[in-house]
Amino acid sequence: ITEKHPWLNLPIIRGIVNFIDSLVTGISTINYSASFYDDPAEQEKTKLDEAGKNLLKDKFESVLMAVTVILSIFFAIGLFMLPYLATKLGSKYIVSKTLLNFIEGIVRLLIFVIYISLISMMKDIKRTFMYHGAEHKCINCIENGARLTPENVKNSSRYHKRCGTSFLFFKYYLLYIYKS
Repeated sequence: ITEKHPWLNLPIIRGIVNFIDSLVTGISTINYSASFYDDPAEQEKTKLDEAGKNLLKDKFESVLMAVTVILSIFFAIGLFMLPYLATKLGSKYIVSKTLLNFIEGIVRLLIFVIYISLISMMKDIKRTFMYHGAEHKCINCIENGARLTPENVKNSSRYHKRCGTSFLFFKYYLLYIYKS
């Protein structure tokens, strides 16, 4: 899309476009992966599925994904603006900018921890989290030149230096430190 519309390559707009593209690609990939998981209980069609298919025909999945992405963006922006707004209100009572930034950081960290805790209770996400470390072990095994065998994988680290999750957490921490 950026080749058709060069203005989408402008600095701030480029970041927004890449964020949305990553979100859509991630959701598409998860949906594709989920299509291989056969659980008859999860495959049952709901009345909403039937109504959506009747109304939108083949575009139902695309529309559903677009609505999911839009709601996710609004939810994320709202959720992570909440600590900022809370500290803005607190600035009437607390004079120290350092203390306000510290409180904002603590609130953001609490939101993140609560979010991870809540989504980890979902059956599919719990399974994803369980396999995340195993993926790291396999990748580390291969990158260290070892054959991919259960014994070699067991001896590999579950921490990976290029893990996107670790990167986001570290980046978030650095932004907080820089802001302070």
